[in-house]
Amino acid sequence: MQLGPPADEPSSARDLATALDEARTRLGNRPAVTVLSPRGREEQAVASLAQWAAKGAHLLEADLLLAPGDAVRLDAPWSWPAAAVCLAAWWAGLVVELDAGGDAEVAVLDEHVADDARAAEVLRVGDAVTGAPLGAVAGEPWTLAVQAFPDQPPRPQATPDRPAIRHHGRTWSQHEVLDLARDLGRGTLGLATDRPAGTATGEPDRHPAVVGLVALAVRPLVTGRPTVVLRGVARDAAHGERVATWWPVQRDGAPA
Repeated sequence: MQLGPPADEPSSARDLATALDEARTRLGNRPAVTVLSPRGREEQAVASLAQWAAKGAHLLEADLLLAPGDAVRLDAPWSWPAAAVCLAAWWAGLVVELDAGGDAEVAVLDEHVADDARAAEVLRVGDAVTGAPLGAVAGEPWTLAVQAFPDQPPRPQATPDRPAIRHHGRTWSQHEVLDLARDLGRGTLGLATDRPAGTATGEPDRHPAVVGLVALAVRPLVTGRPTVVLRGVARDAAHGERVATWWPVQRDGAPA
């Protein structure tokens, strides 16, 4: 009996709010992001990721008073909270700024990154999401800041042409981000590093920081297949995750 479209049937959504909403309904508790680290295995399902994104969108709009076109600067490891930050921002019509020191109303930083004096509000992503103390740096953990907000999102502000990512003077719109996610192939994808690389690949429209973020936050929504992130563990740790493709790859197509 066919209960719905196959999970790996690519989404035709042209804006990120629609892609997230369709994925939540279509994929439910299928995994979206799996992080493998020395602490073990963390998995976040599509439906759960959508709930965190909904809470974050309320925080950004109702509490921090950001409006469509404003920027959230992200400097954090590839992880499911980083994906939730991006999805919340895009739902609210905001742009995710990846340049260190770039102009942004809110900065979401790794807990060990120095304070961003240029942002009015600083939140943290990293080991702090487990409840560990933040140490000497200021800023509330993102997951704690959003917990009190509803699981149902506010009215979406996403549109296909609205800016989604800004990095090194280049801006990717929401529909360009979705197109890039579809171009990353089918099947489970593995991210071989937990931080964006600092150098370009020779393809200015596919900077490693941008591709990694799209692979983390968007690709699972449009392909129905999860992204597996390695953080401080060898590639062998992903044995059994059924990774079809690793990124980054060498020029000959072999894993880097």
